[in-house]
Amino acid sequence: MNNKRSRAVSRQKIQAAVIDLLKDHELQDLRVTTICQKAQINRSSFYDNYIDIYDLTDKLREYLVDEYQRLQDDISDPSFTILLQHIKDHQDLYRMFFKLNLQMGLAERFTDQKQQKNYFDQTFFRNGIVAVIGEWLKTDCAAPVAEIVEVIDAHHHCLEK
Repeated sequence: MNNKRSRAVSRQKIQAAVIDLLKDHELQDLRVTTICQKAQINRSSFYDNYIDIYDLTDKLREYLVDEYQRLQDDISDPSFTILLQHIKDHQDLYRMFFKLNLQMGLAERFTDQKQQKNYFDQTFFRNGIVAVIGEWLKTDCAAPVAEIVEVIDAHHHCLEK
């Protein structure tokens, strides 16, 4: 296996290990040794890819934002149904969003500044969406997508009045 391929495989293993470890641990509690053991790689492989855990965290944030942006780029018309189905299908990804405090960007595209009464209405609506998604993720997305869309749409329509 060439060096470039080997590094890519190591990065995938490291990212998978971190995602799994963050299910039960906080980011500040992670150690390089623990990550390497979970990923079944040696420390030098970790340091070939990342300077330290903070560098890894920054790269994970970039990856998560890029993945979310790809979803957004694929949607010509913003739809809560499409977003929520994606969240349900990629729960670990979105749990990482919340662990790494990236969740506020989730609702940006779904708030139309021209439609909302003012900045505070828009802020209230965005934060409400994020809170609903966060609670839904805590239940492993047990409620049907349509039910969550109905909740969000009901509040969205209230703001349009």
